[in-house]
Amino acid sequence: MQIDSLFHSAMDAGIFSKAVVGFLFENGESEIRHYGTAENSVFDLASVTKVCPTSTLALKFVLEGKLNLDAKLIDYIPEMQTNYREEILIRHLLTHSLDYRVRMSSLKDLAPEKILQFLYSYQFEKRPGTVFNYGNPASILLGIVLMRISGKTLQELAEENFFTPLSMTRSGWDPLSRISKEEIVATENCPWRGRILQGEIHDESAFSLKKLFPVGSAGMFSTVPDLLKFVRMILNDGVFECKRILPAGILQLVSTNALEDRIPQECTALGWELDAEKFMGKAHHPRLFGKTGFTGTSIVADAERKSAVILLSNFTYPKRENSAARINDFRARLSEEFFLKK
Repeated sequence: MQIDSLFHSAMDAGIFSKAVVGFLFENGESEIRHYGTAENSVFDLASVTKVCPTSTLALKFVLEGKLNLDAKLIDYIPEMQTNYREEILIRHLLTHSLDYRVRMSSLKDLAPEKILQFLYSYQFEKRPGTVFNYGNPASILLGIVLMRISGKTLQELAEENFFTPLSMTRSGWDPLSRISKEEIVATENCPWRGRILQGEIHDESAFSLKKLFPVGSAGMFSTVPDLLKFVRMILNDGVFECKRILPAGILQLVSTNALEDRIPQECTALGWELDAEKFMGKAHHPRLFGKTGFTGTSIVADAERKSAVILLSNFTYPKRENSAARINDFRARLSEEFFLKK
């Protein structure tokens, strides 16, 4: 693999200045390479939070019979006063098939209670399940459902179900409470907050809502070594080092079964994205699943070959770009280099 030259070229082009990449191979071995920072550096995962831990926790509850994909959202969040409130199902949250036509960052100056009220009272143009509209609202609502089912915060749920049993010792919200600032990669010189963000949640709405509770859309921090454990566990159908972490069937639910749940022509299925050429490149195929994050993070995993590539970078530092085109092009080339040329 020509990995080093790929990363050095990206750094020379200013796509990022710090990055760590991890590989899981079919033979069970792993490898980590790091550029401009230590391999155990902590990064803001941004929307990778939607799958680690949020949607994967939801699928755990589904497999355990604690949550039904076709349950009504109002059974868990009766405050929902949107139109079509009787028709919104849990599966619509996972597949991002609720017609929220709003950028959550536009609500960042509202009090967190007002942000929630906006989501609860939003008036949709299209019926649930008929249109794909990716964004933070569905994952925020899914996180609230998980908290109400369990009586625990997402941080507590993730600690109990993933971080502790997998020894993901550098993962979670509020990294500054346990990790020195110098070990956390800065995400942006933020004009809204007037400071460099280093250990603070980059996503504006998740930052605002954190005053109430950690939300399911963004705000998780982690490392490549920790995420390699998480992805290895899923590829082994819920087992890690002879310990069952998730119920059997999780891999099929993430990949094979999830194919039928997608909105036609879209890639997002039950939380994870499938067969997404945009960031998987020519390596894409129906059993390839993954997720990207705005800050320059991504996971791509092959359910058939039990292999994966994990990227954490500081794409948004010192300032965000108007488009994700450059980082998506890099992600695609990285996937091609690993899955097609290894």
